Amino acid sequence: MQKIVGGVVLALVLSWVAAAPAASVTQTPLQQGPHDRAPRGAGKPPARPAAPSAATRQAGVSEPVRASTDLLLSDAAGAQLGTQAEPHLAADPADPSHLVAGWQENRYSTGGARAVTYGVSTDGGRTWTDGLLPSSTAPSGGPWQRATDPWVEFGPEKRVYFASLLYNASNPDNAMCVSVSTDGGVTWGSPEKVFRSTNGDFNDKEALAVDTFPSSKHYGNVYLAWDINKAGGQPFSAQHAVIARSTDGGQTYKAPVVLRTKGNNVGLLPRVGPDGTVYMVWAGNKKYGLGPEGFYFSKSTNGGRKWSKPRQIVNLDMAAVPGLRTGEFVPSFAVDRASGALYVAWQDGRWTGTAQATLIVSLDGGATWSEPMRVSDGPGDAAAFTVSVAANARGDVGVSYYSLRNDPDRDWLADVYMQVSRDGGLTFEPAQRITPSSFDVRFTARAGNAYFPGDYTGLVGTSTGFHLLWVGVGPRPGTEVTAQPDVFSAPATE
Repeated sequence: MQKIVGGVVLALVLSWVAAAPAASVTQTPLQQGPHDRAPRGAGKPPARPAAPSAATRQAGVSEPVRASTDLLLSDAAGAQLGTQAEPHLAADPADPSHLVAGWQENRYSTGGARAVTYGVSTDGGRTWTDGLLPSSTAPSGGPWQRATDPWVEFGPEKRVYFASLLYNASNPDNAMCVSVSTDGGVTWGSPEKVFRSTNGDFNDKEALAVDTFPSSKHYGNVYLAWDINKAGGQPFSAQHAVIARSTDGGQTYKAPVVLRTKGNNVGLLPRVGPDGTVYMVWAGNKKYGLGPEGFYFSKSTNGGRKWSKPRQIVNLDMAAVPGLRTGEFVPSFAVDRASGALYVAWQDGRWTGTAQATLIVSLDGGATWSEPMRVSDGPGDAAAFTVSVAANARGDVGVSYYSLRNDPDRDWLADVYMQVSRDGGLTFEPAQRITPSSFDVRFTARAGNAYFPGDYTGLVGTSTGFHLLWVGVGPRPGTEVTAQPDVFSAPATE
């Protein structure tokens, strides 16, 4: 999220975490600066492990495909050139080989990005085309200075929705916006301002859900949830959880419904069940200004007009990863489209004192929840972070995460792993390594003093497997640049 200080918007993880000073990005690993945490062997990245053997990468895991193409290679606005961050992914329920993604393009170390980019694949991720989201920030012909928090979802009949936070760094103007594509993500309309603040309030961390169940009374409804940081404190006085809905395909939105005003509320994730029930999970606490204590839950059975009283469903042991900004406070939330089972996943420190992928399950519409279970199966001292969960058409549950298990120092060499449950989340198969070799996270964008792949990654279920989207590090094709952050995708199927 963001913080407004003297008219300048600075990056924050939460309103209770202070913004860090700006830093630049180079095409070699970033070295220790005056405000940086000193890495082991600063100035020399750890040796990269050899590419894994075929036996290490299980059958059904394809070679990753580079989805991003560096659309802004010149930038006079001070953004970090050639950086992508915070990817999100959606699959068409009617055709899971049709994928649409969104990510940040040219991240600012002080928050947000120069632009947000959409990516489209119609062949299951084998090839991608990408472009700047039209009429959002200046590079795409829009009025806003910065964009962040890209989130994409499919609706019925090839409609696609792209939500983003658009704001200015030079004044308090900011808005929650949603762009609509009617041709599967090939072309996009101008962003619709769902909610705008110019009074010092700051809107943040939105997520979308769309009712794509033809039997639902609310078929086609679009739901946008976010938090509003209320002006009047240092710098804010409260953080409200809200949700707005559209009943006309994203042309207009109703005034937002306030879910909770007590304490902190962030990372709101709406999801729709097979009967049209809308579920919401987010991180929060009882007293504003403290760290998140747990995940909260609410639901609506009348198309988002009224909501159940929010209640805490699990305690958190928030586990950060030194030197990185990760999704330590952000839940991932999925609904099985057939059974209606609910799955919430995140990184938690209760198991080993180091972040590990963790899951809870509800089989009764959120009335009761299972005890937390550890999913990640790497060494206890190797962080598993920025966790995503999804369910596929067969009812399998997939959990993906970044892992430091292949770095002997457990510092900077990351891989992407995923694990699959065939029994509704009761047990999980051994982790599959998705990345062919480890990558150095010190080549990723900066958020303050931290390296920043993103607060979330992309994971969707397909007909028989899953598809992943993440920020990794690789060469820039056609240049001498040997390492830079890019968005990569790969399927994981049987």
